[in-house]
Amino acid sequence: MTTAIAPTNKKAATPAAEPPVAPRQAPTLIEALRDEFDRLLERFVQGWPRLPEGEANGWRWDVNVDDGDDAVTVRAEAPGFEVGDFDIQVAGDRLILKASRKTQEKGKDGTVRTTAQEFYEAVALPAAVDRDKVEAKYRNGILTVRLPKTATGQARKIAVKAD
Repeated sequence: MTTAIAPTNKKAATPAAEPPVAPRQAPTLIEALRDEFDRLLERFVQGWPRLPEGEANGWRWDVNVDDGDDAVTVRAEAPGFEVGDFDIQVAGDRLILKASRKTQEKGKDGTVRTTAQEFYEAVALPAAVDRDKVEAKYRNGILTVRLPKTATGQARKIAVKAD
């Protein structure tokens, strides 16, 4: 009797493979995987020095929006800037606040240290505003932008009648 030891090209019939996870279980498994990854990352970076909240890009301004009857007023705490450092724009239904400045300090050893501060904030406007009448003022570290509402943006009081 002779036995062939050379491989053959015959494919064995395999039953139809079932998916490893039922479709309804997939979101649960993905959430579990995400949670496990978050825990792993937290353990990995535990003990690393961290920046205070909001200091990853320098600092975070406090921005308040007041939707009045005839105007929207936006106030932003913006310490350390000069009037010429601001770039303020109305784009669509958003108010864009930008500020940037650079400072240079000379050290005792003659080295020059350059510091750049930048800020960007996009504020959603709650009503239609008159772009041609927008006013911005900067005083004592507070930027105030007043955006008058158009006639369609102003609130109209509606009388309620008894039935």
